[in-house]
Amino acid sequence: MSTSEKSARWRTNRQNAQKSTGPKTETGKKKSSQNAITHGLHATDIVINSPHLKESRTLYDQLIESLFDELKPIGVLQEHLVLKIANCIWRYRRAINAETATVNDQLTASYLPPLPELTDDIDFSGQHSQSTESANSRSIPYGSMGQVLLRYEWRLDRELYRTHRLLRNLQRIQPSKSLKSQKKNVKI
Repeated sequence: MSTSEKSARWRTNRQNAQKSTGPKTETGKKKSSQNAITHGLHATDIVINSPHLKESRTLYDQLIESLFDELKPIGVLQEHLVLKIANCIWRYRRAINAETATVNDQLTASYLPPLPELTDDIDFSGQHSQSTESANSRSIPYGSMGQVLLRYEWRLDRELYRTHRLLRNLQRIQPSKSLKSQKKNVKI
């Protein structure tokens, strides 16, 4: 193959590649940016709004507001820690939702009939039906998703505990600005 043929092939390939570079409109670009979201556990934006998962920005804002009211941060560092606590709680709730969805999928995939309703005439002699035992075994996520969720929840628990402890230690060390200003205004 000559140099001119290689050059012509290269130009043709480059032109063809430009025809399939993805969506052109802003709506199409926004929609395609959400294609890879499967569970949202590692999302960069804390509130997910995609065709696969829609979370409420209002609920997230209410969580932040209630944490600010409860923890009363003073200063940029303490405010950052409260936001980090809010993010941990929000992601933990997402992990619980993912776990619930996984268990529901497992139960649906097993094609067992639904469990009977609980009534007062249940025999509590320790004898369980086979369907109850298999439903109980399927109520824990198994496989790689179960392991991922468990590790993720542990990490969030540790992060939440450490962040809250750091915030409380800072608040003990740094008395509130309002107390300092009250002391300055008192004349002895």
